[in-house]
Amino acid sequence: MGGKGPTKAERRRRYRVAGWVGSGVVAGLVLSIGIWAVMEGYESTEGEPANKAAPASPPPQPPGPPTGHGGKGLDQRGPRAAIIIDDLGNSRRHASVVSELSYPVAVAVLPQTPHAAQTARQAHASGKEVLLHMPMEPGDSGVRLDGSFLRAGMGREHLLATLRSNLAGIPHVQGVNNHMGSRLTARSRPMRWVMEALDRRGLYFIDSRTTAATKGLKEARAAGLPAAERDVFLDHDPAEEAVREQFRTMLTQAREQGTALAIAHPHPVTLKVLREMLPQASRRGVEIVPLREVVAVRSGQAAKGGSLAYKGSDN
Repeated sequence: MGGKGPTKAERRRRYRVAGWVGSGVVAGLVLSIGIWAVMEGYESTEGEPANKAAPASPPPQPPGPPTGHGGKGLDQRGPRAAIIIDDLGNSRRHASVVSELSYPVAVAVLPQTPHAAQTARQAHASGKEVLLHMPMEPGDSGVRLDGSFLRAGMGREHLLATLRSNLAGIPHVQGVNNHMGSRLTARSRPMRWVMEALDRRGLYFIDSRTTAATKGLKEARAAGLPAAERDVFLDHDPAEEAVREQFRTMLTQAREQGTALAIAHPHPVTLKVLREMLPQASRRGVEIVPLREVVAVRSGQAAKGGSLAYKGSDN
């Protein structure tokens, strides 16, 4: 008894209506999703969500100039002291003992001595600075002067030839300090010749200060040469307690003036005291450093007009 089914025209009409409804639903969904995405983007700029892309990293900056240990400038660190062991070159045993010291003491080697070259090589291999311990004429006329000495009466060419010969016999030389020299170092002209020659070779100069009248540091500064002067002789008096007291004086001067420079000799007592007291320096607030570091600090201070007043004894 059922009625007639829909005609073809009615079915086509129903399909069209269903299509419109479906399209409307899809369009509505698309519109809703678009609105939601816009709102989320707005909120993310306000709330800084965790998954926000990180900003681009700034370009790397070039490194600054080297500033020494701990990020501080060379002249801004704590108290420091340097030690030179003079008069080496005559003994293999002394060379070995000094090279075995586990601190950066510098080694000053006498020219034309039997073990000069070997001593310099051994010291260099152990990481220590090597100096030519340059013989210079003393005030004492009774001292026998061999061919290695620079003498006050020498002409320029003779003096410079002697200096060159002494340098040639000692490998790995980084600087020069005077052996004796109370007469020669008090004279400006020959010291000026020496400093000009050292400057051409890129060396530094340490004035041992064997006389208060020395012109060594003054002429080195005039030549633009890195230089420093001795503050303390550790073993001018070779008694053990006297050496200990001088070591303590070195530490005190380092704390008071920032740096200290001491000269010692390879006497058994001196080496004994050094082995015992070098480890104590850091506990007393003073770092034992390579000689070139003290030279650099003092030369830099001099260039800036800083005070480099001498406080040591004149021996």
